[in-house]
Order: sequence, then structure tokens, then C-alpha cells
Amino acid sequence: MRISKIWKICVLGMVALVLQACSSMPDSAPQNTGNTEHVKTQIPPPFAITTQSLRTERIDRVLAELVSENIVPGLSVLIYEGETETYYGAAGHSDIDAKIPLKRSDVGRYYSMTKPVVGVAMMMLYEQGKFKLDDPLSKYLPEYANMKVYVGENPVGTLKLEAAKRAITIRDLMRHTSGLAYGFAPTPIDTLYNETGVLSFDRNLEQFSQKLAAMPLLYQPGTQFNYSVSTDVQGRLVELFSEQTLGDFLKENIFKPLGMTHTGFSVKASDRAKFGPVYQHGKTGLSPLRDGSPKLPLGMDVDRPFLTDVAFESGGSGLVSTIDDYAKFALMLQRNDGTLIKPATLAMMRKDQLGDMPKGHLGAGTSFGLNFAVKTTPKGTGEYPVPKGTFYWGGMAGTAFFIDDKNDLTFIMHMQVFSRNNTNIRARMAKAIYGNTP
Repeated sequence: MRISKIWKICVLGMVALVLQACSSMPDSAPQNTGNTEHVKTQIPPPFAITTQSLRTERIDRVLAELVSENIVPGLSVLIYEGETETYYGAAGHSDIDAKIPLKRSDVGRYYSMTKPVVGVAMMMLYEQGKFKLDDPLSKYLPEYANMKVYVGENPVGTLKLEAAKRAITIRDLMRHTSGLAYGFAPTPIDTLYNETGVLSFDRNLEQFSQKLAAMPLLYQPGTQFNYSVSTDVQGRLVELFSEQTLGDFLKENIFKPLGMTHTGFSVKASDRAKFGPVYQHGKTGLSPLRDGSPKLPLGMDVDRPFLTDVAFESGGSGLVSTIDDYAKFALMLQRNDGTLIKPATLAMMRKDQLGDMPKGHLGAGTSFGLNFAVKTTPKGTGEYPVPKGTFYWGGMAGTAFFIDDKNDLTFIMHMQVFSRNNTNIRARMAKAIYGNTP
């Protein structure tokens, strides 16, 4: 009897399913149109999970996180493998208040990413026989003869100085072992730079160099890495060797040949609308910086140097650019085909030039070549998780690039924010690019 009841329930269930299926059928049979060809339903193929798709997902996620965590107002990343663009992504805003999304065409302050460009300019002139790397700087700029070096303070508070034990060389300028300072650090020499306005936008490079040379060095030349205004002195040398202004030499010999039409020491009139604010972190989050802000070091301005025709063309931090423009420069380095400098010259630039010298703030696993930082340990070691041999640099407003020969990969990142987190941002992005690969 129990089996009979179960059987009846099953039969009733089957009937209900049939009725339900029939209820979705048309009331009458379809008319025969004479076309008996079967039309297949178009089902999209499944999304292929590849190494590249996983990398794209990781980078997209980090971009979104950096904006949502209020670390950056907006940023973009561009990656090439060989000559092929394999990633571009952007998130956030170039102008938060105006709610303008960050665009690929945005023009920004590339600050210290000027240094590799000036390094290439120097080495173009080196290949022309204008100088040797170990020439004393005073051979070309006599104001740097007989330099004094800071060694402490006298009881009355004045600086205690000694004579430089050797001359500053051009190699010292390019690997930041000149003994010069910058103005950012809490040292008496940095304070002197600030008090005297050594990096004033109202002096040309010749005047800047003469004023700088009258100040003591922070360290003995050739004894340790200290990030400094050395590249601005290189800018003066480019002028001297080429008999052109630094801006004209870069335009004619680097920007024009590479098609870098949005790069220079000032923003083009046609690019003004693409040039947004630069941001800072404060108690209330991100806010735009303005010229004259007491929070800016060295008495610097963030708009005037790029929007007006100032006298100082800074070889260390003066260029504006776009992510695609700077990619053209970086790809030239990646190709290493002799377009601007010979492969042997680039090999010298990306070689560790410091050896066992103290390396200052460069961090574990990193050294310095000629106007580039160089990763000297494997990817899984050191503070910057990129492969050994990768060479790179970044700018004060967060822009960054690196060239990884091992994987034939070129990376460029664009943002406009002064942040103590920039090193961490670059490390997070590198981890997103490489994942768990060795």
C-alpha cells in the first residue's frame, strides 16, 4: 500500500512537469515556411583564463583599491611587452572637485623622471667626444674648483669645513656621489639650500650653477650616494657642450625624433586643459596643492614653473609629459637599437656604478647607474619586487617607469600626488604585474 502511494505521487509529479512545459509552448503549431535550415543559438565562448588575463585582473584591482583607499586621486598604468601594448588601465580623477576622470591624454608634472632624459642627453654628447666620465667637473665649470666639505659645527654654531679630498667628476654627478645635497633632508647643507633659494625658478642654469658652487658639499666626492641637484648641474653641462639651451637640445635631439609632442619644460597652450592639479595628503584626505603653499619644499611652486616661461630649466625635475609620450622614451631604451645612444653606452648607464659605497635611501637590493636606479638582486628580494637587472626611476608626484629586459617589459605609471606612499604604490603595482612568478 505504501509503495502504491509513492507511485501515485511520482505519476502526479511527472504530469505536473509535462503541463508546465506545455504551458510555455505556442497556442498553435508554427506554420511551415519552407525553410528547414536549423539556426544555431549563438552562445559566446567561455572567457579564457590566461596569465595575461590574471595579470590584467590584478592590476585593475590595485588601481581601484588605490583610489578607493584615498591614496591617490587617480592613476593610470601602461605596459608594453616588446613593441606591443598589452595593458592600459586608469581609475579615479585628475581633478576631484571638478569630477574630471583621469584620461590617457592628461599632461602631468613628471619631475624626477626628467633625470633619465637628461642622462641620455649627456651620453649623446659623451658619444660625440665632448667629455669623459672621469673628467673633473671644474674642467668645464671652473666654479667647482677648490670645493669645501661640511664636517660638523663649530662651538659658535658656524659650519666646520674641510677641503675636498678630490674633485667632483662627471661620473659623480650621474651616480649622485658628488657630495651635493637637494634641500629636502634635515642637514645644515640642505637648510642652507633652502635659505638661499638655490633652486629659484628665476635664475638660469648658469646662475644656478655659480650660486650652488659657492656652497659647501655635504659629503666628500665619490664616497657615498646622496640624491641631489647633480642632474641640474648636468643640465648646465648639456648647455655648455651643445651651445644650446637645455630645452632646445632636448627638443631637437630627443623629443622630436621620438615624437614626444607633449613633453617639455612648459605646458603647451593646446594642452592647458589636460594639465590638472597635483594633490597632497592632509588631515581631511586629498587636497590640491597651490603655489606658495608652506607645505612645499624649497619654496617651489607647482603651477608657475610649468605654465609660465621661467628662467630655470631644471634638468632634475622640470619636464611635463603624458603617459604615452614618456612611453616613447622608455621604449627607445627597451629596444636598445642605437636610436639615440649606442647599446654599449646604455649598458654603461644601467650598470651598478656604486659598488660597495653606502647607498643612502635607495633601499635593499637597489643600486644606481648613470641617471637610473638598478635592481641588483632577484625579484623575491629587496624592497622593490622587480627582476634583477631592471632599471627605473620615478617622480615626486608619483609617476614611475621601469624597464625589465628579462621579460621584455616596459612599465609606465601616471599620477599627480605628493605622497610618502609612492614607494609602496610602486611595490604594490610591481606585485600586481608579476604575481607569484619567480
